[in-house]
Amino acid sequence: MIAGAIFFDTHFHFHDGESGEKLFVVLGADKGIVIVAKTTSQPYGKGIDYGCQPRDRFHNFYLPINSCYLKKNTWICLNEFYELKQSELLNKRFSGVINPICDLTPPITREVQNCAIDSDDITPRQSKIIEASLS
Repeated sequence: MIAGAIFFDTHFHFHDGESGEKLFVVLGADKGIVIVAKTTSQPYGKGIDYGCQPRDRFHNFYLPINSCYLKKNTWICLNEFYELKQSELLNKRFSGVINPICDLTPPITREVQNCAIDSDDITPRQSKIIEASLS
């Protein structure tokens, strides 16, 4: 899984224990662990200037409509990070549970990664994994 790849997961496991459909972005991978962030199209309390939004209520990165084939304005939620096993993601991909949507360009991916690293909610381990994968 490469940094900047966006996937649709039909059975994404949220931190609150719920599962559901969700787009997520790969931020980095190292030693079998993939760091991802979920996305939202809900604009409430979020800025609409392209890029990193560290002053919003929740740290995020804004991608306007048609960025990387996204059909709606999209915010990458950088206040919650998910550590997933690469082997499990690959199994889900080959079984059709997750499907690729598109890949962000390397410059945009790097902007998202830098924004994520600056989040107050990222752990040192997650930051190291993303830094190892900088585009």
